[in-house]
Formats: sequence, C-alpha cells, structure tokens
Amino acid sequence: MDAEITPNPRPVQVLLVDDSRRVRESAQALLNRSSFQVHLADNGFDALCKVVAHRPDIVFMDAVMPELDGFESCSLIRGNPHYAHIPIVLMVSDHGPLAQARADVAGASALLVKPFGRRELLGLLEEFLGGAEGGENAQGQTQEEEADAIRADR
Repeated sequence: MDAEITPNPRPVQVLLVDDSRRVRESAQALLNRSSFQVHLADNGFDALCKVVAHRPDIVFMDAVMPELDGFESCSLIRGNPHYAHIPIVLMVSDHGPLAQARADVAGASALLVKPFGRRELLGLLEEFLGGAEGGENAQGQTQEEEADAIRADR
C-alpha cells in the first residue's frame, strides 16, 4: 500500500513594519484576503527580532519611524548573512531622489509609495517571490478606495 504524502506548503511569510497601527491593520487586512501569514511589528527594533523569529519571505517596512527607522533596520538586516537575501520593501510617503538614494544605500529591494493598495502589495510579492497570488477584493473596492484605507500619517 503506497500512499503519497505531499508536504503541506508553508504559506508565504510577510513581515509588515509600521509605527502607525492604522497602516499595519489596513495592510494586514489586504494581505489576509490571500493565504499569506502576516507578522506585524511597530518599530525597527521589533522588526529585527521578528526577522530572526519568523524568517519572513519578504519585509514591508516603513522608512520613517522613531528610534530605529526603516533605512537603518534595512541596513542591519542586509549586514547579517543569514537574512541578507530577504527582499525588503521600504514604504515611503515621498518618492523623491533623497528617499531613493537612502534606500539604495540601505540595500532596499524596492520602494512602495504610500498610500498603496492591495494591487501594489501583490505586485511586489509576485515580483520578488513569484507565484504569490491573491483573490478578488472581497468588498468590491476600487483601487482608489483601497488606497484610502492605507494613508500615511502626516
């Protein structure tokens, strides 16, 4: 009696880091509509701990946070050979040349401009991980309505 056992694939692990609870919860809600395992952190120090604890497949991190910001956190992750391969997307309110230069120096994989919607998140997941799929928007929201759900605190 030969039974084939197929391993249960590990869901895509996403670490979402932002000092705004509203942004964290909104982005988590967008990702939870798909089969992603989402871990949350509210600052750079917590993000470093969660990278070690959960070994995420990708990190979405706010660039500007108090104490340890996303640029510095990204540099620290890149400096550790165990985690340097993880794609890190820095979330910014302004995609100017200074933000791009700082992201390049920190080793960021990409920048994501706030506000953003589910389409942008899934597009980056697909770009960096391949095969990351998401279902339809359960609430029938337009992209503009989704973007309104995730506003940068200014």
